[in-house]
Amino acid sequence: MAKKNPFELLQELEALSKASAKGLPQEIEQKALWSGIGFRIGEIYMIAPINQVNEILYYPHMTMVPGTLPWVKGLANIRGSLLPVMDLQRFLDQPAIHLRQHSRIMVIRQGELTAGLLVDEIMGLRHFEPEEKVSRIKKLDANVKVYIRGAFTQGDITWHLFDMSALAVDPQFYKVAI
Repeated sequence: MAKKNPFELLQELEALSKASAKGLPQEIEQKALWSGIGFRIGEIYMIAPINQVNEILYYPHMTMVPGTLPWVKGLANIRGSLLPVMDLQRFLDQPAIHLRQHSRIMVIRQGELTAGLLVDEIMGLRHFEPEEKVSRIKKLDANVKVYIRGAFTQGDITWHLFDMSALAVDPQFYKVAI
């Protein structure tokens, strides 16, 4: 058997590699997805822009604040900083949230405001394609609809786009005293 030179060996390896290669990946057009944090209050599914939610917490130990409206849950010490916690559902004139295993606090920081919003459940990061955007929003209570900036539908769930910055500039959100 004649000895092959290194160049011939490389050519044979290249030919074998090309013969067993699966081919180049197909070019697939990427759609621009809209992403947000999914959450639920009562039976209403909401989505908040990622840049409007800073943190998600388990329900912390809370100190009640006397003389506040019923939707103010109290103050929590989070890593040395006091965080006012509000029941978002109760603020929106819906029944108060009953704490469950899935209840969470969404921390928002909008301008001067830092607050924790108690929600029934965090549904995780959600991604929506442009064609999932809904042009008409189903009937919602007026107190909720004020903060809604659109909606998406996936399967049989309508996700209402909740604008945390609109909540943060609402004077009613700052009126916490009885």
